[in-house]
Amino acid sequence: MLKPVAFDRRPSTTLSDVTTRYAELADVDEVQAMHDRCSESSLYRRFHAPLPRVSTRLVRQLVAPGGGWSVVAETGGRVVALACVAPVSPSEVEVGLLVEDQHQHRGIGSRMLHEIAVDAASRGFRAIELHAQPENDRVLATVQKAGLIGRVSWDDSLLRISMSLHRVASTRVPQPA
Repeated sequence: MLKPVAFDRRPSTTLSDVTTRYAELADVDEVQAMHDRCSESSLYRRFHAPLPRVSTRLVRQLVAPGGGWSVVAETGGRVVALACVAPVSPSEVEVGLLVEDQHQHRGIGSRMLHEIAVDAASRGFRAIELHAQPENDRVLATVQKAGLIGRVSWDDSLLRISMSLHRVASTRVPQPA
């Protein structure tokens, strides 16, 4: 497998107080705390099931997914978002993304999705997929603001958003939501 690309630890110009980096097992407590600060509705949108509390075991799996990788966003030394990336085939990865309620609508999710798209493309993947409830219209705006074009289809009762990575540009940083 290709060596992971390094995320730019410098803040972007549009999100000057936010940095992103690969998650590590040492982040489990901070990622757990971020999940604990999220509302039940945010957790439901992320996990597609009622989940009043996320277990430490699940957090460990999210921070270090088998065969995949995770990225955290931090501000003020605190984790405020987590994106998990896991291969679903040799050419496609699935992304699960959660931004803490207090930090939503700032462009953090779009920025993370864009960075993951660049990273996945550099690892040889050709597509990304996301799953969302039909009423979660923010996910489509996140995809668009990340500079990606999503094709929407149904997967059971969820929307499946597929994005090709063949035109991913590594230079554009998304604008805040």
